[in-house]
Amino acid sequence: MVERVRGGTLRLAVSNAISSEYHEVAARKKFEKHRLCLAECLEAILTVAERFEPIEPCEACGDPDDNAMLACALAAGAQCVVTGNGRHFPSEWRGVDVVNARTLLERLGPVIP
Repeated sequence: MVERVRGGTLRLAVSNAISSEYHEVAARKKFEKHRLCLAECLEAILTVAERFEPIEPCEACGDPDDNAMLACALAAGAQCVVTGNGRHFPSEWRGVDVVNARTLLERLGPVIP
């Protein structure tokens, strides 16, 4: 997906809260074996991401970190939020679909060079 963002066919939006959450998750003990790889992946993601700060609060999820993702998506005018944790999100919120990575890639179709 990073290639699609670099190529301009996909936009990636993050906020300061999302960036902090990504760093916090990557620092968890269960990911210790993969810390270097995670740091490199996170750097690649954050390098190509566009920064947005929410203008409206969201309370659609029970977890404030999940709400931050929806609020950022709304501020960015995003069509969807991509997460592997969809059970904690509504399937749609204020016009923003919540999908997993596979569903997003299926929607986007094949990469055409």
